[in-house]
Amino acid sequence: MAADIEDSRSARFALRCSSFAERWFPDSWVFAALAVIIVAVATMAMGAKPTDAAMAFGDGFWSLIPFTMQMAFVVIGGYVVASSPPAVKLIDRLARIPKNGRSAVAWVALISMVASLLNWGLSLVFGGLLVRALARRTDLKM
Repeated sequence: MAADIEDSRSARFALRCSSFAERWFPDSWVFAALAVIIVAVATMAMGAKPTDAAMAFGDGFWSLIPFTMQMAFVVIGGYVVASSPPAVKLIDRLARIPKNGRSAVAWVALISMVASLLNWGLSLVFGGLLVRALARRTDLKM
């Protein structure tokens, strides 16, 4: 009974915090746009022409594409490995080990850290698939 009261208190507190954040914090796009404006104003304050600032922004954006493709391939490769039949069997076996919610959280953290020693993209996807497998367990109380 005491655990239910504590859970409801923490749930109410979490809901209040969430509604406050949703109401008063802007989207991440707003922060990105403000950062671009601040940097553009700072470059012009240091003597750059507006056209030079715009050209530097455009050139810098397109130079990120090779890096973006590399990161996309890492994550896609991690998904391919983590969703392969042997990895799915391993995830199902690993999802049977935790006995309660707290141990499940610690277990996912440990397994994700071990997987990150192989590849960060693999650990990202493997950890997510392990969480999904744990969420399917009806006997686990989170």
